Formats: sequence, C-alpha cells, structure tokens
Amino acid sequence: MKTEYILYGLKKDEPNWKEDIMYVSFNLKDMERAKKLAQKKGYVKFRVAKFTGEAPNFNDPKLINMEVI
Repeated sequence: MKTEYILYGLKKDEPNWKEDIMYVSFNLKDMERAKKLAQKKGYVKFRVAKFTGEAPNFNDPKLINMEVI
C-alpha cells in the first residue's frame, strides 16, 4: 500500500483535541500548499501523519507533535 499523508490543523486558541483534517494526499509536497491555504482560514498549528494501512499508535509522541506557525 502506498503511504498516505494526512494534514491536521488547529485554529488559534482551540484545544488540541479539536484539530481538523485539512488535506489528504499521497504526495508529501502537496502539504505545504495546503498549509498556506489553511493559514488563510485561521489555522495556526499543523501536523502531518503517515498512514501505511496499519492502525495508528495514538500513544506515539510523534503523532501529537504540532508545528506552530
């Protein structure tokens, strides 16, 4: 299975549990363009998760690492 990338975003002053799925792609390069568009909509924190067909380990700190813009 191909690796799928999922961009999550969080608006300013929102709790971490309220993040939204912003974009899904098989191409990691698409994420930068999607981040710029999301910033125009008020999103300020982002993270990209990889999905390879296996269930995610939500205890993995890499999954909750947010990039603040």
